[in-house]
Amino acid sequence: MIVDDEANTEDDFSMFVKALDDRDAVQKVREYLRTQAPNVAGRMVGRVVIQGIEKRDTPQ
Repeated sequence: MIVDDEANTEDDFSMFVKALDDRDAVQKVREYLRTQAPNVAGRMVGRVVIQGIEKRDTPQ
């Protein structure tokens, strides 16, 4: 979720990434948002709040 305290808004979204562990998943999501989310003067509008990480079983 991206939270903008000034506008009092919350934008919810889901994202699927392949990661080694939870920490790697968080880093990948933050990096993606840093480069792709709306920004003003190079700074992301709002802050990122990661509410949960869901693991999916991989078929063998």
